[in-house]
Amino acid sequence: VRDPLEEKFPFYVLVETSGSDGEHDQEKLHRFLEAAMSGDDDAAVQDGVVAADETQARAIWRLREGVSDAMTTAGYVYKYDVSLPLQRMYELVEETRVKLQAAGVEATAKAAGYGHLGDANLHLNVTSLSGRDDKVLDLLEPWIFEWVSKAKGSISAEHGIGQCKPHYLHLSKAESAMNLMKTMKATMDPKGILNPYKVLA
Repeated sequence: VRDPLEEKFPFYVLVETSGSDGEHDQEKLHRFLEAAMSGDDDAAVQDGVVAADETQARAIWRLREGVSDAMTTAGYVYKYDVSLPLQRMYELVEETRVKLQAAGVEATAKAAGYGHLGDANLHLNVTSLSGRDDKVLDLLEPWIFEWVSKAKGSISAEHGIGQCKPHYLHLSKAESAMNLMKTMKATMDPKGILNPYKVLA
């Protein structure tokens, strides 16, 4: 997929709008870009492109959606779906890279982050280029969950707790909340047949 921008940048933001008046929406988006790109070196946005039609919009979306695919193709991926205060979202990616470097695995383990700024949801992906590596996993867990907890975030965002995170749920939920969840689960599902072995076994 071709990058629509001529230069490379450390960060990219994909903005999608939807309304009942396409021309009005486009006008507002152009005004926003003009304001964001004003100020020369102090501009919030250095460059940008606006899709002219659905085909171009889909091409831009493929760039965003291809991040995960590219990392999966490169090796074994450890995936984390967390939420964090907006100002600290990318800090976790940087701290993860520092941790990998300190352990001497930065040549074979690469960290990248992307997500949804609107709901402060970060997808942290760490790819082990040499395949599954328990040394890398031990570096990441439970460190990532503890870091997120200290940053006042949540260890799970859009993809839920699932089967991998129940033991760390206490880092995001108070004991009183955990007890209430268990009481509700026992009341509504006394035989444990609804979504078994997930979150509250």
